Amino acid sequence: MMKIVKLIRKHSFQDVRVYQKQARSLAAMGYDVCLMAPRYNGNLLDINRRPVGGALYRGIRFQLDGVTFATFAAKRSVTDKEAAAWESRMLTELQGETPDSPLSWDGLLSGALLEEGDVYHAHEPWTLYEAVMAKRLLQRQGKRAKVIFDAHELEGDSPLLRRLMLETDHMITVSDSIGELYRQRYPHVTVSIIYNSPLYENEVAETAPAAASDEKAFTIGYEGMLTKEKGDPVRIMAIADRLAQEGINVRFKVLGKVVLPYGQGKVNMEKVLCDHPRIDYGWAPFQQLGKLWSGVDAGYIYFDLGVSNRIHALPNKLFSLMNSGVPIVVNAAQAMGDLINRYQCGIVIPKRNPSADDYAEQFALLYRDRELLHRLGRNAKEAMHSTYSWNRMEQRLRDIYHSL
Repeated sequence: MMKIVKLIRKHSFQDVRVYQKQARSLAAMGYDVCLMAPRYNGNLLDINRRPVGGALYRGIRFQLDGVTFATFAAKRSVTDKEAAAWESRMLTELQGETPDSPLSWDGLLSGALLEEGDVYHAHEPWTLYEAVMAKRLLQRQGKRAKVIFDAHELEGDSPLLRRLMLETDHMITVSDSIGELYRQRYPHVTVSIIYNSPLYENEVAETAPAAASDEKAFTIGYEGMLTKEKGDPVRIMAIADRLAQEGINVRFKVLGKVVLPYGQGKVNMEKVLCDHPRIDYGWAPFQQLGKLWSGVDAGYIYFDLGVSNRIHALPNKLFSLMNSGVPIVVNAAQAMGDLINRYQCGIVIPKRNPSADDYAEQFALLYRDRELLHRLGRNAKEAMHSTYSWNRMEQRLRDIYHSL
């Protein structure tokens, strides 16, 4: 049985892509899956970076859903200056003969070696260093190991990453446009696309479009972390207020969390959202999202496109809403815009930084044109069924591991 060792440091051991989707799927396929789980000051952290309690998580090793978790003492992030120094040292080691005791940032490399994996599946650039070093050290012992780099976003083309990719056997990433950029950078490595999509939810009822009604609220959904650059809480409140001014009974359902200080850091943005009369704000576990989105009329996504990664991203929230048959309104992010226009499953505002009024105008259109709303939602559901669902991604994952 092939043993797969998944390497993370910055991600939570409960990460949706790493554990909920990939690790559980691979274990169900019959692979021996071990996920190296970082402990900070002795604590495992959940997706919101809070310590996880419970007797199950106190052991050095534990199992969930057929996945073995091996914990290690992780070291927190460093300053940019310190990170540059460490990357320089890593690059020097990679370019020379592998030492008996290679550079070790914390307990990840020693723990990964103890697992003696057949495949080291790294989910971060720095953990790719540990994957490559584990491969080298096992090879010295006459054992064969392969390395997969799973790039969750568009990483910078650093000298360290270029060197690591020379010893990477397969690359996985999250969108077609990011994949194409990686193929241009690293033509010697096969690049596969595994979307951040959920299992196809076929329990969402097909209903005829209902006429706009003052009695039933028109509900807009947003999923995920909220910052000024992603979602923008102030923009959400302004959209809700503008629609209300037009006489629309609107509610904003926000299943997410404010994760960074907003403005000057003096405003408790969570309290402001909770106190807003038209916003329902809270966090929901990954497993409940499909059920919670079933009553939503339209979805909202805003990305500040000043960072190239957001231009090319196909985030969890996009597929989560589509899976529930919810049409989405998004600004002019290339990858999301291309998908939505291709499948006619939402509205792309042709602006990089549309105002709250621009968004409100499109939501008002969907509120008044229920035939359009229903058609776009149906197209979203069909796109998930035919192309993007995790059911399809599982087969891609299976094919990748068969190829190794």
